[in-house]
Amino acid sequence: MHLIDARGSRVSAAPVPQSRSRHPSRTRHGGATDGTYDLSVPASASQDPRVLAFARFVKRALGEARAEGWSIDDVEERTGLRRSTIYRWTRAEVESPQRIQVHKFVDGLGIPRTTASQILGWDGTPPATDPDVAVDPDMQAVMRRLKDPSVTPEEKTTIRQMLRYLARGG
Repeated sequence: MHLIDARGSRVSAAPVPQSRSRHPSRTRHGGATDGTYDLSVPASASQDPRVLAFARFVKRALGEARAEGWSIDDVEERTGLRRSTIYRWTRAEVESPQRIQVHKFVDGLGIPRTTASQILGWDGTPPATDPDVAVDPDMQAVMRRLKDPSVTPEEKTTIRQMLRYLARGG
């Protein structure tokens, strides 16, 4: 009995290219609408005190949003920013946050623009001192309301009276 090789003879195939990456002489498609392609991205956290204070501010704002039941998807939708940008801010991995993005963030979360402007020193004032991190986030929200110039004096008086009442033990 003879065995016949039905597979046929092997023909050497053409060599497969080593890499299918783009040719180095071709340029990548440009067109970033926010102008971020040529900006350097720090490999580690910034040491700029304003950027570090802004990172703490963003972390607190996200914590307050979570306390209100918002997910990161909700924050993305309300602010129009990607979560990668927001998380880079929390890690202070930016040299200086872009003003338009910061305004979108604070507007989407209902925070006055002046708060972020003071932290980042955009309005010419010295950076705001960071509140004590040991203070409860609810108390920080109350303190912000008391400092907010858009809150009426009557509402501030009501808040202070309620705090005094609670401090006495109700």
